[in-house]
Amino acid sequence: MAHDGARRVDIVHRPGDPPSEPVRIRVGEEIAVALHGSPAYGWAPVEIVSGPLGVVDAEAAEGTIRAVVRATGAGEAELRSTSSFRGDRFGPRTRLWRLLVHIDLP
Repeated sequence: MAHDGARRVDIVHRPGDPPSEPVRIRVGEEIAVALHGSPAYGWAPVEIVSGPLGVVDAEAAEGTIRAVVRATGAGEAELRSTSSFRGDRFGPRTRLWRLLVHIDLP
């Protein structure tokens, strides 16, 4: 649950889903990300590429990567992860998941 009753936005991505749409949150609110893997692909941990976000929690279990991030300031941010083929490092290409986040003042 988000701290102090702040809103939490849940983002779930499964193999074959279209790219995630940008989200808009306010400072203090959280985003909970769940990236589901497949038997052949595994996700790297979710990274904050840019912007005023902080990681609150992160875990990996049974091919699914989860992360919770909190907006620490106003601005634009980006989250990213990659999914690589596990069977052969020269196999199918790496896939990119990204989420653009617009953060407003409370």
